[in-house]
Amino acid sequence: MKLSIAQANEYGRRVLMAQGVPEDIARDVAEHLVESDRVGYTSHGLSILTNYRRVLSEGLAKPDGRPELVNDRGAMLAYDGHHGLGQYVGKVVIEKAIERTQEHGQCIVTLRHSHHLGRMGHFGEMVAAKGLILLAFTNVINRSPTVAPFGGAQACLTTNPLCFAGPLPGGRPPFIVDMATSSIAVNKARVLAAKGEQAPPGSLIDADGNPTTDPGALFTDPPGALLPFGGHKGYALGLVAELLAGVLSGGGTIQPEHPRIGVATNNMFALLLDPQVDFNTDWRTMEVGAFIDYLHACKPQPGVEAVQYPGEYEARNRAVNADSVEFDSRIWDGLKKLAADLGVPDALPG
Repeated sequence: MKLSIAQANEYGRRVLMAQGVPEDIARDVAEHLVESDRVGYTSHGLSILTNYRRVLSEGLAKPDGRPELVNDRGAMLAYDGHHGLGQYVGKVVIEKAIERTQEHGQCIVTLRHSHHLGRMGHFGEMVAAKGLILLAFTNVINRSPTVAPFGGAQACLTTNPLCFAGPLPGGRPPFIVDMATSSIAVNKARVLAAKGEQAPPGSLIDADGNPTTDPGALFTDPPGALLPFGGHKGYALGLVAELLAGVLSGGGTIQPEHPRIGVATNNMFALLLDPQVDFNTDWRTMEVGAFIDYLHACKPQPGVEAVQYPGEYEARNRAVNADSVEFDSRIWDGLKKLAADLGVPDALPG
């Protein structure tokens, strides 16, 4: 099933507004979700609205929550998200951080108590579009752990994503690294389980701590756990994200003294830089371009079309889905049911 970009945005906006979300917030959240579908991340697209319905109906996320600037030191900003919808909260916070970076050459920004921020690469693209660099770490609290520590047989951590983004010269798509420090994201496991597909080897353990490729093991009672990517290396990066985002924001870590009421709450630590400051611009442009050309010239492995850098996957999907996004029947049925349940059945055509 296919929707135009405008139809998909309108669907998201109407479904959210039907749950008491103000129009401006609903519009920003919907555009973020649709863009995630468009660039190939279905797990963070419109299908996630079925989960958001629960947290909104139970008061676990605030439909009208807006970020509050709680500390302003010029090039250092601290926000409280007040449990607002993260796609909107994150946009407001990153836009202000971009302004300060353009003014000061750099900005450190923290955010605490935001509902799920969504696809972090979306914010990376916002920063890169302004010619700036982003390095962001996020932790997840207020829910049960989903990731086992290296060598552990049970979940003690969460997926703790990191994002690095920056512009590239010569009209190339921006460099965008957006990845969980777990082997796969929870929403990815949920999508795989719903499709009846297997998870990659080495990404999961079952409730007894044994390796498994069944993504459903994450949702059993008792549950299994995701594993860190890259063994002890991904584990260490996940701890860095936990401490930077959880402690420096004031939002807290996943340690059990804090509540775990079943809703993803994000804290973030981010650094923005203007690469034009104190750099020889011509040299920088030439060096970055030469490095990307060097990567592209690498002979690919058998069965691989070409070596890519992070960000090309999203750019290619965005071009393919320039005018519309397509949904499989499972997701389409879920979107249709959600609209009907909320009293806006005509939000989807047909």
